[in-house]
Amino acid sequence: MRWKHEDWEGETPPGLASRVAVSIVVGVGWLIFLILFLAFYAEGFGVYKNLAIILASILVVGVILGPMWAYWGIKTGRAWKKKMRKKRTKKK
Repeated sequence: MRWKHEDWEGETPPGLASRVAVSIVVGVGWLIFLILFLAFYAEGFGVYKNLAIILASILVVGVILGPMWAYWGIKTGRAWKKKMRKKRTKKK
């Protein structure tokens, strides 16, 4: 669904709720992975391999969430900027 900046009147920007939900699911999924990994699989690896796996999992979370939030932030920022320009021209 496409939205225009005129549709957003200072309320919660469109698309925020779905991104928050995805972030929560990914965060909880990462914690579950971390707990299961440390409880059942970490014994077979050395300290450095365990650390590498944990850091790699953090990188995967960043790869999933980073572009999603960056796209939303750029899109919302542009809409907000256009809206502020419109308000300034109306006041003059």
